[in-house]
Amino acid sequence: MSGAGLAERAGRLLDDAAQVFRGHERAETWLRRHRERLVEPLRLAVAGPPGSGKSTLVNALIGEDVAPVVVEGAGGAPVWFQDGPRPVAHVFPPDAPAWTAPMRRAKEAGHAVDWALGGVSRVVVDWPCRALRHTRLLDAAGVEGDTEVPADALLYVTRHLGDDLTPLQESQSGRGAGAFPVHVMVVLSRADETAGGRPDAILGARQIARRRRREPRVAALCQDVLALSGQLALAGRGLREEEYASVAAVAALPKADADARLLSTDRFTAAGFGVDVPVQRREALLRRFGIGGLRLAVTLVRSGARSRAELGAQLMRQSGLTELQASISDLFTARRDALKARTALIALDHLLRAESRPQAAHLVAELDRLVAGAHEFRELRLLAALRTGRVTLPAELAVEARRLAGGEGTAHAERLGLPAESPPEQLWPVAEDAAGRWHQQTRAATTAGGRRAAEVVLRSCTAILDDLG
Repeated sequence: MSGAGLAERAGRLLDDAAQVFRGHERAETWLRRHRERLVEPLRLAVAGPPGSGKSTLVNALIGEDVAPVVVEGAGGAPVWFQDGPRPVAHVFPPDAPAWTAPMRRAKEAGHAVDWALGGVSRVVVDWPCRALRHTRLLDAAGVEGDTEVPADALLYVTRHLGDDLTPLQESQSGRGAGAFPVHVMVVLSRADETAGGRPDAILGARQIARRRRREPRVAALCQDVLALSGQLALAGRGLREEEYASVAAVAALPKADADARLLSTDRFTAAGFGVDVPVQRREALLRRFGIGGLRLAVTLVRSGARSRAELGAQLMRQSGLTELQASISDLFTARRDALKARTALIALDHLLRAESRPQAAHLVAELDRLVAGAHEFRELRLLAALRTGRVTLPAELAVEARRLAGGEGTAHAERLGLPAESPPEQLWPVAEDAAGRWHQQTRAATTAGGRRAAEVVLRSCTAILDDLG
C-alpha cells in the first residue's frame, strides 16, 4: 500500500476512460492532460484574497525576489514557477503556441515581461531553484472554481481566519475524492504585523494559528494552519552582510535610544539617527524587513545572533518559514503520489458527470470503489491530526502511529522501522505484531478521535500484511 499504488490505479482508470471516450476530442484531451500530470512534479498553488501576500510567500519558498511576474499589455494570468537552467518566461496565448520571452526587473517588485500580442492564458517561468525540482509553484489570483483542478495541493494565504475562508469552503467538493481536504494548508500571513508589529507579534500569530487549527470548522477545510511572515522569511533567506552590519549597528545603540527610533518608519528614517547608517540604507532596511521585522531582527542580534548566518537562520525560524517547509514536506511532497492521484480521480469524476454515456457506467462504479478504498487519504488526515494536536495519543503511540501511517516514508520497511533491504520474512512478524497492538488500541482508546486514529493505523498494518501475502 502506497501513494504510488493509488496513482498507478488512478492511471489505469484514466487509460480505461480514454478507451471509452475514443473519438471524443475534448474528453481525450482532458484525459491525456491529466494522465501526463500523474508523472509530473507536484503542483502547489499559492492562492488567497487580494493583498494577502501570495507573491511574497512564493518568493520566500523560492528564496529570491522573483514574484510577481506581470505580463505588460495583458490582463492577469496564472503564473507557474518551475526549475530551469536560466530565468525565462514562457507566455501562452489562448489557442496559440507558447512564446519565450526575457524578464526584466519591475520598478517596484518582482519581474515584468513585455508583451504586445493580446491576451495570455498562463505564464510558465523557468527559475534555477532546488526547491522547484520536484514541485511547481503557482502564484494564483485566487481559488479557482471547481470546473478544473489547477493544482495538486494548495497553500491558502489569508490575513484573517474569518470570512476569508468562505471562498475556500465554497471551492471544496463534498463528493468522491474531493471530500478529503488533504490538499490544503492555510497560511496566516503577515504575522509580523499583528499586535502592532511588536517583536513578539509572530509568536502571538502562531498561537492564534495553533488554536484555530483545532476548531472543527477549520479542521474540516485543511490539513494545517500556520502563521508566517513572508517578508521576514525572504529577508532571512537572502540576508546580506551589509544588512546584518546595519542591523547590528542599530542593536549596539543604548536600548532606549534604539527602541525610540524603531517606534515608526518616520523616526527610523529621520535625521540625527545617532549611528553611521545612512538614510538610504535605513529606507532599504524598511523595504526589506518592515518595521516589525526590524524590531525583531534587532532583538535577535541583542540576544546573541553574532553573524549574518546566525541572524538569517533565526529570522527564517522566527518567521514561521521553517515550520511551513516541514509541513509542506511531510504532508505534501512526501505524499505527492497520493495527492496527484486525488487530482486525477477528481478530474475523471468531472468528466463522467459532464459526459454521461452508457458505456462509461463501469467507470463510475470503479471510480467509486477506488475512492472508497483509498486509505491513503485517511492516512494523510491522521498525519495532519497528529501534527496539529487535533488527535492526541500517548507519546510512544503517537510516534509509532505517524511511522506506520507513512509519515517517515511509505515503503513497508520504512513504515515498520526496519532497514530498507529487509526481506518479507523479516517484515511479516513486525507487521503482525503491530497489527495486534493497534487492534488492542482500537478497544483501549478512551476518545472517539483516538479510536478513529487507531483504526486508521490498524488498517495500514493489515494493508502491509495483505501486500506481503
